[in-house]
Amino acid sequence: MPVLIEPIGENVLPEVGDRKRTRVLVCVGHYLPGYKSGGPVQSIANMVTHLSPYYDFYVVTRDRDAGDVESYPGVTSNRWHRIGNSRVLYCSSVGPSILRRAFLQVQPDIICLNSFQDAFTQMAVLLRRFGALGKIPMLLAPRGEFSPGALKIKPVKKLLYRYATKLLGLHQQLLWLTSSPREKQELLQACPARNLDSNSIYIACEVGDWTTSMALHVVKEPGAVKLAFISRISEMKNLHFLLEVLREICGEVHLDLYGPIADKDENYWEKCKKLLVQLPANIKVDYQGSVDHSVVSQLLHDHHFFVLPTKGENFCHAAVESFINATPVILSDETPWTGLNEAHAGFDIPLKDTRGWVAALQKCVDMDQCTYARYLSGALEYGRHFSVEDAVRQYLAMFEGVLDLRSGGRKR
Repeated sequence: MPVLIEPIGENVLPEVGDRKRTRVLVCVGHYLPGYKSGGPVQSIANMVTHLSPYYDFYVVTRDRDAGDVESYPGVTSNRWHRIGNSRVLYCSSVGPSILRRAFLQVQPDIICLNSFQDAFTQMAVLLRRFGALGKIPMLLAPRGEFSPGALKIKPVKKLLYRYATKLLGLHQQLLWLTSSPREKQELLQACPARNLDSNSIYIACEVGDWTTSMALHVVKEPGAVKLAFISRISEMKNLHFLLEVLREICGEVHLDLYGPIADKDENYWEKCKKLLVQLPANIKVDYQGSVDHSVVSQLLHDHHFFVLPTKGENFCHAAVESFINATPVILSDETPWTGLNEAHAGFDIPLKDTRGWVAALQKCVDMDQCTYARYLSGALEYGRHFSVEDAVRQYLAMFEGVLDLRSGGRKR
């Protein structure tokens, strides 16, 4: 559905109501109406939707989607706009003046950063280091960037950046937001800040706003399967691994690819296209381009399985949406969602176990409707674990803990 963007005046503070409400300033590389940067956009939009009864949210972001050269239609760069329950400042560039201006206008109680290496985060921690943002609590969500798979991509560049920021003390006394105990442990192991304290790391499950379709799932005939890959085409999502494995599968496989080609991974897409032309005739792959989030639930019902051999996810919105829509999944073991085979919700397989991937995919091809129905039920039951109310409670507790620190109290 189209996102309504309404320009508002320079002075946004009178628009938010009672000053007694906590103000949260969110800095993120891309936001609505964008979608090409994947899960973080949806995560933040969901947080704003469900927590706006308690807090006032202001978002500072770029004025265009990932990889685009033109700004969003209807957006005046470097001006505030209203989107739903949030106020959004769309920036034509990332610089200290625009971030400092937003800080002075909003006078936030909490600053939330997204991605360890995003330009907004880099600028914010620099400004904080030199006292330009006062002593406002700053909460950083790394969004899975410290998973082993993520750290193996351009490792030297990432290692040098962590070393430099540690040397300068840019992330000292920051608070951190992770979405699972697994991501918290990965953050501690990567140790991106000196004297990183476990007590400075919060765990809060992503707030969901998933839609479901009432349509029936496509019928499963033995000897054929329809797979949906719904994600950015990037090295991190590991599409080439899936294409290599599919060459070993007998029977008819139809794989639909939905998602943008990451702007920094065009060479990776070329690598994938070379593998596409090498696939046997029984494997059909169609790139369908990007799709609006509102149609994802229907797409899941049009396919038998959602598949994503990712190298690392802190949450994996698409997989959760698949569970809630009773669509079984085929994942790597680099997500928080494990034990899928035992639950008949799908399969989670180590990436190093290529034969295991072949066996799982072949089982999906050979599966009949009766067996598939068990997996539909298993996925739906697995999806019952995800409660929007529980996630909101975790976020509320986290924000209250952060505010306690600001007032000199102890973290809960």
